Amino acid sequence: MLLTSARVRRALGAVCVALVLGATAACGEATDSDAKESPTTERPSTKESPSSSPATSPAAGKEGLEKLIVTKVKGFEVTAAAASEVRSSGAVTASKAACQPIADLVGTVAAGSPSDTVYRQLVAASEPEDMTASGVLVGLSSYPRAGAAQALAEVGKAVSACGGGFTTTSADGEDTYAGVTAEDGPTGLDESLAFELTGSLDGEKIPLKYALVRAGDTVALFYAMNPFDPASADIAPTVTAAQIARLK
Repeated sequence: MLLTSARVRRALGAVCVALVLGATAACGEATDSDAKESPTTERPSTKESPSSSPATSPAAGKEGLEKLIVTKVKGFEVTAAAASEVRSSGAVTASKAACQPIADLVGTVAAGSPSDTVYRQLVAASEPEDMTASGVLVGLSSYPRAGAAQALAEVGKAVSACGGGFTTTSADGEDTYAGVTAEDGPTGLDESLAFELTGSLDGEKIPLKYALVRAGDTVALFYAMNPFDPASADIAPTVTAAQIARLK
């Protein structure tokens, strides 16, 4: 995925926005030096909440998703992002078939095959013009029956299988990911998972943070990275909490 709007660039790292979901070629050649040090594969943190939401989708098409996607988060400026602004870098193929669900996230913004998706971009309200400020991209997708659960299951399996890293190829060239590490997913809905994908830019490790939360046949995807200050990359809990509250 390449992010093309100026506001998304600010939110997710400005100049090297092509790295956001793997297109490192536009910001300098990716290196495979980091791939030599492979983290231990961990079981993905897929959680099921005891207070699950209805099994049917709470959203019907883009109009329904627009009513449910986050619009206000304290401390953040929230703006809409059209599909044309959050554009795919084209088909992305993983070197390992088991890692393809993650490669699909690298090339698009939604897991699996959703019927519709809408987006919001968030940047710290105190730093709206800070070119190096961290931000969060939120995607909300609706799926045909059982499609949402299947999408999370496939991503979870990929996280378990791809801890040692993999490469991807696309029209933008080849990119190397040093590893995938499972993390704790947000709680409060039917199920969730989270992971960190380690990319690289000029030999420096760049963490890409992902979290997915399912409510019936709707999935919220959260994504964050910051090539200028990699250690600051984080999906703010206030952002996930705000979106989860709208899906209950």
